[in-house]
Amino acid sequence: MKNFEAIIDFGTKNLRLGVFDLASKNIYSSNQKIIDNVEKSLNTLIKDAEKYLSEHIDNIIVLYDSPKFYSLDISIKKVFDYDTPIKKVYDSLIEEANFIVSQNNFKDQIIHLVVNNILVNDKKKVDKIIEDIKIKTLILEIKFLCLSKIIVDEISNTFKNNNLKIADLYCSTYVKTINYKKRLDNKDCIIFLDTGFERASSLIFNMNKLDFFKSIPLGGNNITKDISHVLKLDIEYSEDLKIKFNKLESELSFNKNDTNETNLYTEILEKNISIELLKQIIEARVDEIIELLVFETNYMNNLNVKIKPKLVIFGSGSSLLSYNSNVSAKNMVSEIIIVDENDSNVCRSGLDYYNSDESFLNKTKKKAKKLGFFETFFNLFSK
Repeated sequence: MKNFEAIIDFGTKNLRLGVFDLASKNIYSSNQKIIDNVEKSLNTLIKDAEKYLSEHIDNIIVLYDSPKFYSLDISIKKVFDYDTPIKKVYDSLIEEANFIVSQNNFKDQIIHLVVNNILVNDKKKVDKIIEDIKIKTLILEIKFLCLSKIIVDEISNTFKNNNLKIADLYCSTYVKTINYKKRLDNKDCIIFLDTGFERASSLIFNMNKLDFFKSIPLGGNNITKDISHVLKLDIEYSEDLKIKFNKLESELSFNKNDTNETNLYTEILEKNISIELLKQIIEARVDEIIELLVFETNYMNNLNVKIKPKLVIFGSGSSLLSYNSNVSAKNMVSEIIIVDENDSNVCRSGLDYYNSDESFLNKTKKKAKKLGFFETFFNLFSK
């Protein structure tokens, strides 16, 4: 019997692995930079973990992000002839909603199913499904997070080629957001911004409801390319320059014992690079990412809240976004919170979600029953 759970955050540039015992204690964590071949990098990461644990890893929970993720909203209604216990019909209505979305988006796979609102009878809101609640009408407002089946199959094959079976696949940004949200007041409007190497994603919760999700193909790599293009620098130097840049100090710090850093410092002196220009390059792209993900959306334009939203930034580009953005000057948010991520806490987000009630609910999507044409048609338009 397996006495641990293994979780991997499958990034574009890096792989993070966390292994937890049955008491959810982290017993191993590590990361591996993806060099040339992702399957070889994955093999190295897993073999090192197996050697340390003296255990074979064959089942794994995968966290993944892509600008190809998208959200879909559906409202589904069911009317009953007599008072019916809500617990008796809730799961079946979830399955019907799942079936409708699956049939109308057959090229994509549902990764997350988020129930935002449960309305009964005269649209009375219910927070929990309790056995003794009896209803005549039930309305569920659900947000689905979906991803192309082609991408899901590619991920599955990558792990299969390393003799690994995927126990479940989650959107990394979403499960991390669920974890970080626990530390905040759920009554607040909270904007979560996750920045990766080749994409950035935003989720907005209002009154504990997932109101908004968006992912775009812009990330830290675009900033690196901007620096390389404008300053005429090698792409590797540009990446190092971006990482070591710190707007708060308005300078670059270098370790003279590090050959790579010494070479970078020499390159800056030789090319007479302006730190002010470097700031402007980074700020321009950072502001574009934040504008596209948050402030230029219809959602934010129509947001009507008494208290300004909080902005929570995490991911590999979080320090760049927090220190080099003019977002605070726009007076749009009340507070900017930076989450310092590491291998263990990223993977723990996946473990906590895997063990959560929502994860259990999502497993119903694999058991959706087949509905007749007229029932499907009725459910699709009954709102």
